[in-house]
Amino acid sequence: MELIKGAPVSAKIKEEVGAMLEKINGPAPKLAIIRVGENPDDMSYERGAVKKMDAFGLRSQCYTFPADITDEAFKKEFTAINEDPDVSGILLLRPLPKQICEKDIEAMIDPKKDLDGISPVNIAKVFSGDSTGFAPCTAEAVIEVLKAYDISMEGKRAAIVGRSMVVGRPLSMLLLKEPSATPAPKTFQAPANRLRSW
Repeated sequence: MELIKGAPVSAKIKEEVGAMLEKINGPAPKLAIIRVGENPDDMSYERGAVKKMDAFGLRSQCYTFPADITDEAFKKEFTAINEDPDVSGILLLRPLPKQICEKDIEAMIDPKKDLDGISPVNIAKVFSGDSTGFAPCTAEAVIEVLKAYDISMEGKRAAIVGRSMVVGRPLSMLLLKEPSATPAPKTFQAPANRLRSW
């Protein structure tokens, strides 16, 4: 069994990003992090994202809105961020409060700025094998780590635990794009006491 660590992969990507930034004439790409409410988990994730962006030499800006913001007001604010030419990517912290129609927001986001792969356009591209679509970052990270460790997927049968649109389903599609990677013939549900975090 081989132990796979993400830190060396992150360090390599950081070097690649640094090299790309040196070739850019003008400001570095900017990430808009959108948070509604004061959920501690969201706030922790936000801090981590800002720290990572700073470490990579990229710009970020946090947009925070009250938990009781109306659907109409949030859509107006989101549209302004979405259409801002200075914003290169958008990270929307979810789930959104119940009064906001999350499906509407997913449909509104510019597919080219959709870093989490929530746009119907990006989802369709991922499921059709179109490499121009953005898949959810966790699913993309799995593929990147496997490639960084030169782990061949040829002839392998991949079993994916979970079928969410955040990881399981898009990861299945990304694996299908790899040469000779074959999904398991049927879904597998591990007993609750045997689930592991990978």
